[in-house]
Amino acid sequence: MDRFLATVSDVLPIWNTTRAAGLTSYVLLFVSMVAGMLQSFSWMTPSGRKTLNILHQSSGWFGLLFGMVHGFVLFFAQEKGLSLKEIFVPFAAHTRSLQIGLGIIALYMVILVMVTSDWMKQFGRKVWRSIHYLSFPAYLFALAHGVLLGPDTQYREIVIMYVVTAGIVVILFVLRMTQGTSRKHASFAK
Repeated sequence: MDRFLATVSDVLPIWNTTRAAGLTSYVLLFVSMVAGMLQSFSWMTPSGRKTLNILHQSSGWFGLLFGMVHGFVLFFAQEKGLSLKEIFVPFAAHTRSLQIGLGIIALYMVILVMVTSDWMKQFGRKVWRSIHYLSFPAYLFALAHGVLLGPDTQYREIVIMYVVTAGIVVILFVLRMTQGTSRKHASFAK
C-alpha cells in the first residue's frame, strides 16, 4: 500500500490537487447558489430561468464532484494524510477538527440537496423545498471551511474572492427575502 501511495503522490501532487479541487468546488457551489437564487426572482424571464436552472444544476453537481475529490485525495498524502474516518466523519480529524468537520458537513448537505433535487417528485415539493434550504448553511460551512483551513487565504486575491462571493450571496439572499419571488417559477417552489 505504501508503494501505491508513493506512486500516486509522485504522479499527483496531493496538496496542490486538494487545494485546486477545494477552490474549484467552492466557486462552482457559489455559481450554483447565485443561479438558484436569481431564477427565483419575479423579474426573471422564462428563458432566463431555464438557462439559470441548467447552470444551477450543473454547477451544483460539478461542485459536489470537486468537493469529493478535494477531501478524498487527502487519503493519499504521504505526510499528514487523513484516514478514511477523518475524511468521512465530521470532527474526527486529529488536528483542526472543527475546520475539517465544517467541510465534511457541508459536503453531506450538498449531497442531500443534490440527490433530493433529482428525486423531487418522489419526495414532494414541500419536503424537497425544506431540504433544498440546506444549501444556505452548506454554502456558509464551505466558506468557513475554506477561510479557516485553506492555506490560500494567505493570498490577497483569494481573500478578495471569498469576500466578494460571500457578499454577493448575502445581497441576493436579502433581496430574495425582501422583494419576493415568482412563486410559479421560483427554484425553491417547483
